[in-house]
Amino acid sequence: MALSGLVPLTLQATAQPAPVLASTPKHATTDIKAIPSAVIGRILSFLPAQQITHVRQVCKAWRNLSLVNDGYLDLSGLPNLSGSDLKIILDKASGTRITSINLSNCKNITDAGLAHLSKLTLLSSLDLSECYNITDAGIAHLSKLTLLSSLDLSECYNITDAGLAHLVPLTLLSSLNLSKCYNITDTGLAYLAPLTLLSSLDLSRCYNITDAGLAHLVTLTLLSSLDLSWGRNITDAGLSHLVTLTLLSSLDLRGRINITDAGLAHLATLTLLSSLDLSWCYNITDAGLAHLLTLTLLSSLDLSWCTKITDAGLAHLSKLTLLSSLALGECKNIKSAGLGHLSKLTLLSSLDLSGCANITDAGLVHLETLTLLSSLNLRGCYKITDAGVAHLYRSVAVRTRKTIPLREG
Repeated sequence: MALSGLVPLTLQATAQPAPVLASTPKHATTDIKAIPSAVIGRILSFLPAQQITHVRQVCKAWRNLSLVNDGYLDLSGLPNLSGSDLKIILDKASGTRITSINLSNCKNITDAGLAHLSKLTLLSSLDLSECYNITDAGIAHLSKLTLLSSLDLSECYNITDAGLAHLVPLTLLSSLNLSKCYNITDTGLAYLAPLTLLSSLDLSRCYNITDAGLAHLVTLTLLSSLDLSWGRNITDAGLSHLVTLTLLSSLDLRGRINITDAGLAHLATLTLLSSLDLSWCYNITDAGLAHLLTLTLLSSLDLSWCTKITDAGLAHLSKLTLLSSLALGECKNIKSAGLGHLSKLTLLSSLDLSGCANITDAGLVHLETLTLLSSLNLRGCYKITDAGVAHLYRSVAVRTRKTIPLREG
């Protein structure tokens, strides 16, 4: 009987005796007034600020409950929160040091609502993700928040290049998320060039950005994380602009169907990369993987749906000995012999071989050296039978004293 599916390796648990609980007096009660006000305040502070405004009306002792928890004001997930509601909340929190605000998914917040934030000059973190009604005029109100270090504008669909111009004064920004800001173009990225302290930049699904736009990123030499996934117009030429970003440790190029082996050659200088996602880069071949040999610090590599990769390509990966996570899902040209190249990757804890339909029981023999594996995905490997899985029990489970619960697919 052929087996397929996720094969997680989990530590065997030892049952522990249930603790003996001290008996509780039959009529024991606790008067809430006996709980110190500081404790009550701490417990209730984890409620969203809008709910705390109602709780404060319960009794006199709770009227002074703070809406802000350690400088953090969480209003996320309140789609009906309006600009006037925000003003009321900020007024009640007046005098409190607010350094971080989360307004994610507050769909009713408009440009007028953001005007109430302009006085919070101590803000260092602001999350406006999924605030669909914000436009460039609203972003103008943020230009006075010169201490901002983190700004999330993902899925703010109405922001254009003109909106990014208002970010130029925010020179302390270290993290900026513009994912799914579909109206941003190459012109808008020019406004990011002065933000030289940026260490994290998310431009995923910004479909109007092209190779020319990436040229504006060359000044951002402190970038450690860059997400360019699922763009439509970036090619090998665009990746040439990344060679100066030598501090990059994480690079996401998922879905870049225009990237070829020549594009990967530009990544050879990024020797600090520890995470690289090339999934759905259909045009990458074995020759392209040879350019990754300089990335000796890679711990995570995703090559899912890179369907042109064969066993010869895996030979290049055998030298990346620090890999702990490797995804080869749907790489249908990989065969059992190719897994022999993975036997040297003894630090692997996660391996995805789903959809590698040419792997047989003989291929699993090569995995016996991977004694640190905690997750192995064999879904869609239809040529693997009970005999192959039994070998995993013998070579991995027994040697590491682990059990392997199986799910048949």
